[in-house]
Amino acid sequence: MSALKMHLCGAAIAGALLLTGQAHASDQQATVILSQSCEYLLLNSSNGMVLVKQLDGISPQAGDTLKGNFTPGDFSNLQNTRNQDSMQVWVDLVDPHSSKALSQYGRYCA
Repeated sequence: MSALKMHLCGAAIAGALLLTGQAHASDQQATVILSQSCEYLLLNSSNGMVLVKQLDGISPQAGDTLKGNFTPGDFSNLQNTRNQDSMQVWVDLVDPHSSKALSQYGRYCA
């Protein structure tokens, strides 16, 4: 196999993996940990704690499960699986270690 064919084959595989990752990104779920009279919500996901700023929609309750895309530094539309309400959020950060997300939430919602 020529070097060009190997390069193109590698690029095609990488592209397929990237598309697969993007298709599953919108299928993420997170559970609401903290939802107070603050515009920020603290969520627990399989990737760690997620800090989001709610921009519109009905605020969820602690324990609700939200589905959507949790890409840090991006806007996302989330759906509450309990009542099918939707909301728009800004995904501030995803913290696999939890300490930074907790600290930021405390700073924003003190």
